[in-house]
Amino acid sequence: MIDDILRNAQKMDADDFDGAEYLLLGDRVKIVVHVSCACFDARLFVGDTAYRDAFNDREPYDALTHVFYVQRAALDAGMALTFAALDSAEDGDRCIHTFPYTAQFADADALLAAYDSRIAVDRAETEQVADGLVYRHLYCTDKNGAPVHAFLLEADMTRNTICIGTPADGYESRNVRATVPAMIDAAAANGVPVLAAVNADFFDMWGDSSPSGLCVKNGRVVANADSARPFIGVLRGGTPVIASLAEQPELLPELYQAAAGLQRILRGGELDEWGPLEPFAFVRHPRTAVGLRADGTLLCLEVDGRIPDYSNGATLVDLALLLQRFGATDAINLDGGGSSVVYTKGETGFDLRTNPADLFRPTEKLIREEYNCILIVEKR
Repeated sequence: MIDDILRNAQKMDADDFDGAEYLLLGDRVKIVVHVSCACFDARLFVGDTAYRDAFNDREPYDALTHVFYVQRAALDAGMALTFAALDSAEDGDRCIHTFPYTAQFADADALLAAYDSRIAVDRAETEQVADGLVYRHLYCTDKNGAPVHAFLLEADMTRNTICIGTPADGYESRNVRATVPAMIDAAAANGVPVLAAVNADFFDMWGDSSPSGLCVKNGRVVANADSARPFIGVLRGGTPVIASLAEQPELLPELYQAAAGLQRILRGGELDEWGPLEPFAFVRHPRTAVGLRADGTLLCLEVDGRIPDYSNGATLVDLALLLQRFGATDAINLDGGGSSVVYTKGETGFDLRTNPADLFRPTEKLIREEYNCILIVEKR
């Protein structure tokens, strides 16, 4: 494969390659390639082995930063690595750049300190939404005294469970999109006792609307059965899980509901793939994440952002630390930005608890159409 690419590709202009950074994560090395020209469908070749871009294979919002996870044992200092990508989102020419692996790792502790906004919870307003479901509005400030508003759902999974909401409550994986309240209504019309909802997976906003990772609905695999991305799911017996098929492929036939995210930000109580080497991770955005406590309690967290006098968002480090503070041992980052919403059941309908903030129109409170959502539902 690499021979075919080398034979048919053009060399990237040296000025377009801005270098690579390395972060050691256990037995893997996170390699972050920075370019100054938009690149898509990126690969990193280590010898004859090709690694896919972990973050930008489906989302074109950050085509200047490309992330690869490589086993440390496969790398030797000074060896040549080849970055190959398309120079446009559709039908572009393949360009390549070869560079040496330096094995000079970023200081993980320093990065954690730099991208921890030290968000402190000053007070919380708590409501009992239903039996076994608590909603908290967290009034916070960061290390500079700037405001941050966060919203937390705590669901007892012995009384409640999750379902995956989709447009029209259906099973189409492409060319469908709906707002979270529309997905709530569609599920409720089919008898699903919905109590609350948050947005879920990243999706192809500029193309066919398909989800970026695994989607399982009512025991049926709707999309991306081969996805390596982490997911939140419920097994057929009702047990909630955070996992990935790359690590536990045997879970696929056991899944009853599942929606994917992008990074696994907590694993076993410790920060995991927070990796603030790429702008997606360390820029403060609106964020949504889900986590599990050791007892199986589900935590859904949303942090508002992009409105400086109201709420200033979170880095992935902030998100992980907030969930850790509330007892999560495992967690994944979901779609954020203008997609981030939390709805809870009220007396006459469902209440929007958050302030959605589109990147270009943050104060207009636009409700975005998305591919799927996570519905917290009453067990019956």
